[in-house]
Amino acid sequence: MSAYFNLTLDTTAPTGVGITINGGMAATNNPLVDLALTVSDSPATGYQMKIWGIAGAATEADASWETFAATKQVTLTPGDGAKTVYAKFRDDVWNESAQVSAAITLNTAVPAVTVLGPDRSKISKVSGMDTSVFTFRADVDVAEYKVCVVTSENATHTQGTQIPGTAGSENMSGGAVTANTEVSCTVKAADIEIASAGDGIKIVKVFAKTSLGTWSV
Repeated sequence: MSAYFNLTLDTTAPTGVGITINGGMAATNNPLVDLALTVSDSPATGYQMKIWGIAGAATEADASWETFAATKQVTLTPGDGAKTVYAKFRDDVWNESAQVSAAITLNTAVPAVTVLGPDRSKISKVSGMDTSVFTFRADVDVAEYKVCVVTSENATHTQGTQIPGTAGSENMSGGAVTANTEVSCTVKAADIEIASAGDGIKIVKVFAKTSLGTWSV
């Protein structure tokens, strides 16, 4: 029988703590994000973490300690704008680290496209009557746009056929456009026929995409 025992004194908080959101991306269009959480202590057996600035835990007082994990999926607080997520860590004897944070901008805006025109709603392939011109604008900055023939007014960007420029159609697709800037588009009958064979009413729809990958509907 022993007359002594060993007792370890540990007053050092976890070190090398950190947090990143979506791999360090500056912005997202999805409120569901992935956190990467780090501590340099090894091993981290028995460690815990506390996360706030998220849905269900807006403040530190709202957050609870949970088992440390290197990754965690969380939902950002409601509403678009700049978001900051905070974290603290504590070891197996509850020495707490300083708080760390990471920021990201949430932008769930869906572009709204307005079409003006066209100057001619019926065309043929006869010279002088083979062209229709219209303009469009989006209410937000867009990174890409395309003009498609679709089968329904409610079609999405994946459900149409882009009009080519083979016969001289202009601005049937393009890159960045500033919000509320009008883009003039020229549609040729022969290109409409390539996108959608046969006579009849063709639904021509403009789709615009933000830099975060959100398409208009």
